[in-house]
Amino acid sequence: MKKSGFTLIELMVAMVVGLTAITSVYSLGSAMSKQFYQEQRTASAQGTSRVAIMELRRDISRAGLFGSPNGSREPTCDSTPPSLPLLGGSSGPMGAFQYYADEDQAVLDPQSANTGVFADRLRILTSLYLSDQLLVHSAGNSGSTIVLQSGNQAYRRTFSWGQTAGPFTSGSAPTYLTGDLDWDSAWGGQTASWNGIGQKGARAFQTGSVLHIETPEGRHFFRSVFGKDGNTEDEVRLQISPPLPLGTGCLPGAAEGATIAPLQWVEYAVVDPFDANQVGADFMDFSGMFYTDLSPSSPTFNIPDAGAGPFEAPNRVLVRRVLDSTTGNVMPSSTQVVAEFVSNFRVSFLIDTTSGTTTSTLTATSDETTINSSPEQVRSVIIDLGIRSPMEDPAIPYSTNTDAGTRFEVDDTQMGSARVRHMHIEVPVMNVARRNL
Repeated sequence: MKKSGFTLIELMVAMVVGLTAITSVYSLGSAMSKQFYQEQRTASAQGTSRVAIMELRRDISRAGLFGSPNGSREPTCDSTPPSLPLLGGSSGPMGAFQYYADEDQAVLDPQSANTGVFADRLRILTSLYLSDQLLVHSAGNSGSTIVLQSGNQAYRRTFSWGQTAGPFTSGSAPTYLTGDLDWDSAWGGQTASWNGIGQKGARAFQTGSVLHIETPEGRHFFRSVFGKDGNTEDEVRLQISPPLPLGTGCLPGAAEGATIAPLQWVEYAVVDPFDANQVGADFMDFSGMFYTDLSPSSPTFNIPDAGAGPFEAPNRVLVRRVLDSTTGNVMPSSTQVVAEFVSNFRVSFLIDTTSGTTTSTLTATSDETTINSSPEQVRSVIIDLGIRSPMEDPAIPYSTNTDAGTRFEVDDTQMGSARVRHMHIEVPVMNVARRNL
């Protein structure tokens, strides 16, 4: 009787064929999985870049809106030219731009392991919240109070429609409307009617904003908002400093018919999101949401011999924040993350060196002295933004000679480098160019 079954040789052949098939499927699956995550990281980097570029384009294109390319070049009767604080303690013209080359280089690349990367800082003075200039009804006898006209659509759009202004400075709830302007609960209670203070109006006229006042005669004044003057007859009355020169040849009458616009000062900077000195103590405080400390210094993330932790320190982010125009300090609760894992943030300018004449001579520059002293010359702003992958790829080496700009050395003690995606845009600045100061 013949017995059925497999011989040892047949069994070994079958095992080899099976293992070969399983290995092939596993290798294919591993390669597809790796490719999927690479494409996912690429898509994430590109999406982050696009969002950041949209924010930058919006703010840059509005530079000088309802303001001035350079307030010190406008006709005025003020003995002291209007100015904004510069980094370092001095002051510069109250203009559309301030620029600081490589101000945040040590933050972006603390190991100085990368060549050809930049971490500039850009400041923009513009009207963030309003799409209208408001009209002045009158000014107080002392020139330190301005009453706005309430019988027009611009006023109603600013102070009535849309969301209410809360949370206010009073009460225990977290607030973003802080400072001496004191949009308190007495005003907040009126937001249900058109006499109330809407969110746009409250934020636009918050302490630290700049008021640009232009008279029908074409004279320009720049003042700081520093208080609210009562609530008389449901009128918005603003205290300003220094007082306006009412009743003079420079400003006849009580400033009737003058236009007024609140301006905000926006800054783009590369920061360490876990450094309280750069972003505030509570910026990355999620202790109430998670069971562990999210700081990269937490022992939870210090995994020996496992390469970088989940945050791939240092993670550097591009933030957008509003500054106090009188001090240069960051306004409370105004910092927002525009892009994570930034590997390059370079700002350059196309300027008209013959600004104010009928000719035009355009020159590219990244000289901060030129920009900070003559912001009226700027005709367009060029942004180069690099976003890297969060993790270094051990299979991608970094060479300072050939890979600058395409790869980023996150940690020079680890093998490999991060991939980089770049965005390049040029944003014309029409509000500055049309003035041609």
